[in-house]
This record gives sequence, C-alpha cells and structure tokens, in this order.
Amino acid sequence: MARKRFIGICRLCKKRRILCKSHYLGRAFHKLALTDGRDAIMMTPKVITATKRHLWAHLLCRGCEERLNKFGETPTLRWVDNGDTFPLLDRMRLSLPIKKEGDSTTFSGNAMGVDTASLSYFALALLWKGSVHQWPTAEGQTTSIDLGSFQEPIRSFLLGGAFPPDVYVLVGVCEDRGSRGTVYAPSVLGETRHQTFSILTRGLWFHVITDVKAKYGISALCCVRSERNVLHLENCHQRFLNAGSHINKTARVARNVKA
Repeated sequence: MARKRFIGICRLCKKRRILCKSHYLGRAFHKLALTDGRDAIMMTPKVITATKRHLWAHLLCRGCEERLNKFGETPTLRWVDNGDTFPLLDRMRLSLPIKKEGDSTTFSGNAMGVDTASLSYFALALLWKGSVHQWPTAEGQTTSIDLGSFQEPIRSFLLGGAFPPDVYVLVGVCEDRGSRGTVYAPSVLGETRHQTFSILTRGLWFHVITDVKAKYGISALCCVRSERNVLHLENCHQRFLNAGSHINKTARVARNVKA
C-alpha cells in the first residue's frame, strides 16, 4: 500500500520532493486493457496471468508526473485504439499516403494534423522510466531496460531540453486486431543492425533506435527528424505473433486466464 507522504529524490528533476505513485505503462492504458469485466493480461517469461495489478513505484514528484502526462500520455491516448475506435488508423484511411513500400505505407503526420512530437515524447518517457527502475511484475520477476549513455540526454529532453542526439523514434500504426488490443512494455530487440527498443501500446508500435551510427537513412523514417514527421501504416500480425511466441516458449498460462 502506498504511503500518503513518501519523500525522496525525484528521478526526473532530481530534487527532494514528495513522490507520487508513478505508473510505468500509465493507469489509463491499464484501464483500456479491462474488457468485459476481465482483468488485464500480464505476460512475463515465467507466467501469463490475469491481474488487477498496476506497475507503479514512488518514482516522480507531482510536477514531473504531470509533465509526462501532459506532453506524452494524454495526447497519445487520443490516437490509440480505445476499444471502440482507432482514431489514428481512421485518420490514415482518409488521408493520401506519401509512398508505399512492401507492407508499409508512409503518411505525413504534418498533413494529417498529428502532433508526432507528443508521440515521440510518450515513447521516450516510457523508455526512460524502464531504464531507471526495476519494475516488479509477477512471481518475483522484474522488467527493465538499459539505455546506457542515452539515459541522461533523454532525461534532459523530458525536462524540456533538445531532442536527444542519435535517437530516432519510428511509429507504426497497426491494422491487425491483436496489436490493437495489446500493450507491451519496452524491450530491446535482438539481431538488429542498430540498438533498437520496441514498445507496443494499443495499436501504436514504437521502435526507438539509440545508436551513434544510425544517422544515414534512419532520419527519413523518424516521426521527429523526417521532413514531414512521417508515420507508417502496417499490418503487424506476424510481428505480434513472433513476440507472443517468444514468451509462450518459457511461460506457463495461469488458471485465471480464460480461453
């Protein structure tokens, strides 16, 4: 149970403050996962289980918590699949694409009236929170990521500084139903040319590249660095299946998970 007054050092502003309950993936996203009165499904390497638990910690002061919500989570929630509609996908279907390559169709965020800066802020805030705390999940497990030397530039950006150098945020808008109803915490992708982190939030699949050698060709795909702040329409079904199969290889399905 959270204490009413928990005083400590805020991990974002680094000032001694009263710390609030900071949710890793956001309370609003957890609520979206509750369908037909069922609990949210948590997938870990050991177990796939239904749970009412939120991943939270005394991490941020009230001011910093409100900052992350204002500039990242709240505007991003406007665009995700909310169970009834998927506003960003609907907007794309009414817009003219820039180009189509293979299974991906690229759109201009600027032309669609989408604030892609808030999408990148949201993704980097999640990534940063995942790097500064070991978040307890189920059966004694924790989840976290290692940002290395990129952690501090991203922290500075979240406080209002410049967009961090050598960081690229690619946003895929998923057409498939599985990706649209799922939230995956940040994780590092294996077997990629550049260091890449993956985040899935209700139909928005973020790939965040943090690599000093990734300048050439990547900027044109980034929702912040590209000339038109591009977004990519994709069918993420196979990627979604691959992500799930990786967990299914090691995790048992708890009895409280309904078929």
